[in-house]
Amino acid sequence: MSLTKVAFRALPVTEPPIPEGGGRIFTPAGELAQILNGQAFAFVAYVEFLPNASQPRGNHYHLAKTEMLYVITGHLKAVYKELDSGLTEARTLSSGDLVTILPGCAHVYYALEHTRTIEISDTRYDPADTLPFRLDDS
Repeated sequence: MSLTKVAFRALPVTEPPIPEGGGRIFTPAGELAQILNGQAFAFVAYVEFLPNASQPRGNHYHLAKTEMLYVITGHLKAVYKELDSGLTEARTLSSGDLVTILPGCAHVYYALEHTRTIEISDTRYDPADTLPFRLDDS
């Protein structure tokens, strides 16, 4: 069985115009990554991950929030656990990866190197919707 509350995809490297589902363009001026186009969002945050940090980021789940994480640069080890099915998956995320995490899926991230990301949600941030759940890095 595979996870149903997490969707993984790498934004394709493409040429202009960027396709409807998003993509990345590399030019002499730098990279342009179109992550969303037409979807409404209520929360956007820049999240940095430092290697050898004293603790990982995450170790929680949400009851209502659907969260998207786009990796700008770097590599993360990610662990996801669906609370209803008990299924767990560990995966390495890299630059250009876009992950969508549905409510009821615990998640934790370990920086394998200095990593920069953007977190996006169609739900406004509510601290009461971030519930602790300890995951290990296996």
